[in-house]
Amino acid sequence: MIRAYAALVGIVLVAVGLLGFISNPLVGDGSALFLTGTMHNIVHLATGALALAIAFVLPANQQVNGVFGLGILYGVIFVALIVSPNLFGILSYPVNAADQLLHIGLAVVSIGIAWMARGGKYATTATA
Repeated sequence: MIRAYAALVGIVLVAVGLLGFISNPLVGDGSALFLTGTMHNIVHLATGALALAIAFVLPANQQVNGVFGLGILYGVIFVALIVSPNLFGILSYPVNAADQLLHIGLAVVSIGIAWMARGGKYATTATA
């Protein structure tokens, strides 16, 4: 289950990152539903690649921690964008509410899925 989730998130993030470079009403600059620019698209591509690496490169016993970390990363991104909607000048525009809902949603769902995959335990036991 955890591998499928990480793969799905990775594929969607890479697709969104690529779609952001093409003029469309969903993702991009101007009047798109989810406002993105070049840097934002690159972040989507990078975190999508990270999610795909979690799914297909990490050993099965480390994928839960990878998904948990991805959730934490998106939680940090959410908080950073609350503090500074243009990410301290890195973005040339402030992110909109739709972006923020997706960021927190990805954080909460990723952490929740990792938590369930761990059996509700905070820490996993290490094996040699």
